[in-house]
Amino acid sequence: MELTFLGTADAFNSAGRGNSCYWIDDAQGSYVVDFGPTALLQCRRLGLDPGRLDVVYLTHLHGDHIGGLALLYIDLLFIRRRTRPLVICGPPGTQARVEALLDSAYPAVVAKGAGFDLRYREWDVPGVHQDGIRRIHTLRARHDNHAIASSLRIEAAGEPTLAFSGDTGWQPELVELVAGADAFICECSMVDAIFWGHLSLEEIRGYRAELRVGQLFLSHLGDESRVAAMAAADELNLRVAEDGLRVTLGTPRPPLPPTI
Repeated sequence: MELTFLGTADAFNSAGRGNSCYWIDDAQGSYVVDFGPTALLQCRRLGLDPGRLDVVYLTHLHGDHIGGLALLYIDLLFIRRRTRPLVICGPPGTQARVEALLDSAYPAVVAKGAGFDLRYREWDVPGVHQDGIRRIHTLRARHDNHAIASSLRIEAAGEPTLAFSGDTGWQPELVELVAGADAFICECSMVDAIFWGHLSLEEIRGYRAELRVGQLFLSHLGDESRVAAMAAADELNLRVAEDGLRVTLGTPRPPLPPTI
Protein backbone atom coordinates (compact mmCIF):
# COMPACT_ATOMS: atom_id res chain seq x y z
CA MET A 1 0.00 0.00 0.00
CA GLU A 2 1.20 3.49 -0.80
CA LEU A 3 -0.09 6.60 0.96
CA THR A 4 0.50 10.00 -0.67
CA PHE A 5 -0.21 13.28 1.10
CA LEU A 6 -1.71 15.70 -1.43
CA GLY A 7 -2.64 18.39 1.08
CA THR A 8 -1.50 18.88 4.67
CA ALA A 9 -2.71 22.39 5.57
CA ASP A 10 -5.77 23.67 7.34
CA ALA A 11 -8.58 25.52 5.55
CA PHE A 12 -6.34 28.58 5.07
CA ASN A 13 -3.53 26.88 3.11
CA SER A 14 -1.20 27.68 5.97
CA ALA A 15 2.52 27.57 5.21
CA GLY A 16 1.64 27.51 1.51
CA ARG A 17 0.41 23.91 1.65
CA GLY A 18 -2.61 22.31 0.01
CA ASN A 19 -5.99 21.50 1.51
CA SER A 20 -6.87 18.09 2.90
CA CYS A 21 -6.47 15.16 0.53
CA TYR A 22 -4.83 11.76 0.94
CA TRP A 23 -4.32 9.34 -1.96
CA ILE A 24 -4.06 5.62 -1.27
CA ASP A 25 -3.15 2.77 -3.64
CA ASP A 26 -4.06 -0.66 -2.30
CA ALA A 27 -4.89 -4.14 -3.62
CA GLN A 28 -8.41 -3.05 -4.61
CA GLY A 29 -7.37 0.07 -6.50
CA SER A 30 -6.92 3.78 -5.85
CA TYR A 31 -8.95 6.04 -3.60
CA VAL A 32 -8.71 9.35 -1.81
CA VAL A 33 -9.81 10.51 1.60
CA ASP A 34 -11.23 14.03 1.12
CA PHE A 35 -10.64 16.17 -1.95
CA GLY A 36 -9.98 19.78 -1.04
CA PRO A 37 -9.83 22.72 -3.49
CA THR A 38 -6.12 22.20 -4.24
CA ALA A 39 -6.28 18.43 -4.73
CA LEU A 40 -6.42 18.38 -8.53
CA LEU A 41 -3.47 20.77 -8.71
CA GLN A 42 -1.51 18.44 -6.45
CA CYS A 43 -2.41 15.44 -8.60
CA ARG A 44 -0.87 17.24 -11.56
CA ARG A 45 2.23 18.24 -9.62
CA LEU A 46 2.80 14.75 -8.27
CA GLY A 47 2.02 12.85 -11.46
CA LEU A 48 -1.10 11.13 -10.14
CA ASP A 49 -3.79 10.40 -12.72
CA PRO A 50 -7.25 11.18 -11.27
CA GLY A 51 -8.68 8.77 -13.82
CA ARG A 52 -7.33 5.92 -11.70
CA LEU A 53 -9.56 6.81 -8.77
CA ASP A 54 -12.33 4.38 -7.96
CA VAL A 55 -13.83 6.09 -4.92
CA VAL A 56 -13.70 9.21 -2.78
CA TYR A 57 -14.22 8.85 0.97
CA LEU A 58 -15.27 12.06 2.71
CA THR A 59 -14.66 12.69 6.41
CA HIS A 60 -17.14 15.58 6.36
CA LEU A 61 -18.73 18.21 4.17
CA HIS A 62 -16.70 21.39 4.72
CA GLY A 63 -15.34 23.25 1.70
CA ASP A 64 -11.67 22.61 2.42
CA HIS A 65 -12.43 18.87 2.33
CA ILE A 66 -14.83 18.64 -0.64
CA GLY A 67 -14.23 21.85 -2.64
CA GLY A 68 -12.05 20.14 -5.26
CA LEU A 69 -14.76 17.70 -6.33
CA ALA A 70 -16.16 20.14 -8.89
CA LEU A 71 -12.72 20.39 -10.52
CA LEU A 72 -12.29 16.62 -10.37
CA TYR A 73 -15.67 16.23 -12.10
CA ILE A 74 -14.75 18.33 -15.13
CA ASP A 75 -11.24 16.85 -15.32
CA LEU A 76 -12.68 13.34 -15.47
CA LEU A 77 -15.27 14.43 -18.02
CA PHE A 78 -13.20 16.53 -20.44
CA ILE A 79 -9.57 15.49 -19.90
CA ARG A 80 -9.76 11.84 -18.87
CA ARG A 81 -12.90 11.09 -20.93
CA ARG A 82 -14.02 8.81 -18.15
CA THR A 83 -16.77 6.28 -18.80
CA ARG A 84 -16.71 4.09 -15.68
CA PRO A 85 -18.54 5.24 -12.54
CA LEU A 86 -16.95 7.20 -9.71
CA VAL A 87 -18.20 6.41 -6.22
CA ILE A 88 -18.41 9.15 -3.58
CA CYS A 89 -18.93 7.92 -0.01
CA GLY A 90 -19.56 10.09 3.01
CA PRO A 91 -21.88 11.00 5.86
CA PRO A 92 -25.62 11.66 5.53
CA GLY A 93 -26.20 14.62 3.21
CA THR A 94 -23.20 13.86 0.98
CA GLN A 95 -25.14 13.50 -2.26
CA ALA A 96 -27.17 16.68 -1.81
CA ARG A 97 -24.12 18.72 -0.81
CA VAL A 98 -21.88 17.47 -3.62
CA GLU A 99 -24.61 17.85 -6.23
CA ALA A 100 -25.19 21.43 -5.07
CA LEU A 101 -21.45 22.09 -5.34
CA LEU A 102 -21.26 20.73 -8.89
CA ASP A 103 -24.38 22.57 -9.98
CA SER A 104 -23.17 25.90 -8.59
CA ALA A 105 -19.73 25.50 -10.15
CA TYR A 106 -20.66 24.18 -13.63
CA PRO A 107 -24.45 24.30 -14.09
CA ALA A 108 -24.44 23.93 -17.88
CA VAL A 109 -22.17 20.88 -17.70
CA VAL A 110 -24.32 19.26 -15.02
CA ALA A 111 -27.50 20.00 -16.95
CA LYS A 112 -26.07 18.32 -20.05
CA GLY A 113 -25.08 15.22 -18.10
CA ALA A 114 -21.72 13.53 -17.78
CA GLY A 115 -20.37 10.64 -19.78
CA PHE A 116 -19.94 8.69 -16.55
CA ASP A 117 -22.05 8.04 -13.49
CA LEU A 118 -21.50 9.53 -10.07
CA ARG A 119 -22.66 6.98 -7.52
CA TYR A 120 -23.23 8.09 -3.95
CA ARG A 121 -23.13 5.97 -0.82
CA GLU A 122 -23.95 7.55 2.51
CA TRP A 123 -22.83 5.76 5.64
CA ASP A 124 -24.06 5.85 9.20
CA VAL A 125 -22.02 7.84 11.70
CA PRO A 126 -21.09 6.01 13.82
CA GLY A 127 -21.21 2.79 11.88
CA VAL A 128 -19.42 0.27 9.67
CA HIS A 129 -19.50 0.38 5.86
CA GLN A 130 -18.24 -2.41 3.59
CA ASP A 131 -16.76 -1.35 0.25
CA GLY A 132 -15.32 -4.34 -1.58
CA ILE A 133 -12.41 -5.61 0.48
CA ARG A 134 -12.37 -2.43 2.58
CA ARG A 135 -14.24 -1.96 5.81
CA ILE A 136 -14.69 1.65 6.96
CA HIS A 137 -15.49 2.37 10.59
CA THR A 138 -16.89 5.83 11.25
CA LEU A 139 -16.81 7.76 14.52
CA ARG A 140 -18.74 11.00 15.03
CA ALA A 141 -16.12 13.71 15.36
CA ARG A 142 -16.23 16.70 17.70
CA HIS A 143 -16.62 19.33 15.01
CA ASP A 144 -19.38 21.12 13.09
CA ASN A 145 -22.59 19.13 13.59
CA HIS A 146 -24.02 20.44 10.31
CA ALA A 147 -21.11 18.88 8.41
CA ILE A 148 -21.66 15.46 10.05
CA ALA A 149 -17.94 15.31 10.75
CA SER A 150 -16.41 11.88 11.23
CA SER A 151 -13.14 10.14 11.95
CA LEU A 152 -12.41 7.04 9.86
CA ARG A 153 -10.67 3.70 10.22
CA ILE A 154 -10.09 1.83 6.94
CA GLU A 155 -9.07 -1.81 7.07
CA ALA A 156 -8.99 -4.81 4.75
CA ALA A 157 -7.76 -8.39 4.90
CA GLY A 158 -4.08 -8.54 4.04
CA GLU A 159 -3.74 -4.73 3.96
CA PRO A 160 -2.31 -2.19 6.39
CA THR A 161 -4.91 -0.34 8.46
CA LEU A 162 -5.27 3.42 8.15
CA ALA A 163 -7.01 5.83 10.49
CA PHE A 164 -7.94 9.46 9.82
CA SER A 165 -9.01 11.93 12.47
CA GLY A 166 -10.67 14.26 9.97
CA ASP A 167 -11.47 17.54 11.69
CA THR A 168 -12.14 16.92 15.35
CA GLY A 169 -11.49 18.00 18.87
CA TRP A 170 -10.15 15.47 21.31
CA GLN A 171 -12.41 12.66 22.46
CA PRO A 172 -11.45 9.42 24.22
CA GLU A 173 -13.20 7.36 21.53
CA LEU A 174 -10.35 8.22 19.14
CA VAL A 175 -8.05 5.95 21.13
CA GLU A 176 -10.18 2.89 20.38
CA LEU A 177 -10.76 3.86 16.75
CA VAL A 178 -7.06 4.09 15.92
CA ALA A 179 -5.76 1.26 18.13
CA GLY A 180 -3.40 -0.99 16.20
CA ALA A 181 -3.57 1.02 12.98
CA ASP A 182 -0.43 1.00 10.86
CA ALA A 183 -0.78 4.73 10.26
CA PHE A 184 -2.89 7.42 11.91
CA ILE A 185 -3.24 10.70 10.01
CA CYS A 186 -4.18 13.15 12.71
CA GLU A 187 -5.11 16.79 12.47
CA CYS A 188 -3.12 19.38 14.44
CA SER A 189 -4.62 22.77 13.67
CA MET A 190 -3.36 24.62 16.74
CA VAL A 191 -0.49 24.74 19.19
CA ASP A 192 -2.65 25.19 22.29
CA ALA A 193 -6.05 23.69 23.11
CA ILE A 194 -8.09 26.87 22.64
CA PHE A 195 -11.00 25.52 20.57
CA TRP A 196 -13.09 22.41 21.16
CA GLY A 197 -13.55 21.54 17.47
CA HIS A 198 -9.91 21.03 16.43
CA LEU A 199 -6.94 19.17 17.84
CA SER A 200 -3.85 20.91 19.17
CA LEU A 201 -0.24 19.90 19.72
CA GLU A 202 -0.88 20.38 23.43
CA GLU A 203 -3.54 17.64 23.36
CA ILE A 204 -1.52 15.33 21.14
CA ARG A 205 1.38 15.65 23.56
CA GLY A 206 -0.90 14.87 26.49
CA TYR A 207 -2.52 11.82 24.89
CA ARG A 208 0.38 10.54 22.77
CA ALA A 209 1.01 7.51 24.97
CA GLU A 210 -2.59 6.37 24.43
CA LEU A 211 -2.34 6.43 20.63
CA ARG A 212 -1.12 2.88 19.96
CA VAL A 213 -0.36 3.13 16.26
CA GLY A 214 2.47 2.11 14.00
CA GLN A 215 3.12 5.61 12.66
CA LEU A 216 1.56 8.91 13.66
CA PHE A 217 1.43 11.62 11.00
CA LEU A 218 0.29 15.15 11.81
CA SER A 219 -1.62 16.99 9.10
CA HIS A 220 -4.23 19.78 8.69
CA LEU A 221 -1.63 22.05 10.23
CA GLY A 222 -1.66 25.79 10.83
CA ASP A 223 1.41 28.01 10.46
CA GLU A 224 2.32 27.92 14.14
CA SER A 225 1.33 24.33 14.80
CA ARG A 226 3.51 23.10 11.92
CA VAL A 227 6.59 24.80 13.35
CA ALA A 228 5.86 23.60 16.88
CA ALA A 229 5.12 20.06 15.72
CA MET A 230 8.38 19.85 13.78
CA ALA A 231 10.27 20.87 16.91
CA ALA A 232 8.50 18.19 18.96
CA ALA A 233 8.49 15.39 16.35
CA ASP A 234 11.33 13.31 17.79
CA GLU A 235 10.16 13.72 21.36
CA LEU A 236 6.62 12.60 20.49
CA ASN A 237 7.64 9.91 17.97
CA LEU A 238 5.61 11.36 15.13
CA ARG A 239 6.09 12.71 11.65
CA VAL A 240 4.93 16.08 10.37
CA ALA A 241 3.36 15.47 6.96
CA GLU A 242 4.37 17.52 3.94
CA ASP A 243 2.58 17.88 0.62
CA GLY A 244 3.96 15.23 -1.70
CA LEU A 245 5.12 12.87 1.06
CA ARG A 246 4.81 9.24 -0.09
CA VAL A 247 4.84 6.42 2.44
CA THR A 248 4.87 2.70 1.70
CA LEU A 249 3.01 0.58 4.25
CA GLY A 250 3.30 -3.19 4.16
CA THR A 251 2.29 -4.81 7.42
CA PRO A 252 0.13 -7.88 6.62
CA ARG A 253 -3.21 -8.28 8.37
CA PRO A 254 -5.23 -11.46 9.13
CA PRO A 255 -8.64 -11.92 7.51
CA LEU A 256 -11.42 -9.81 9.01
CA PRO A 257 -14.28 -11.53 10.84
CA PRO A 258 -17.76 -11.12 9.36
CA THR A 259 -19.60 -7.93 10.24
CA ILE A 260 -22.17 -8.61 12.94
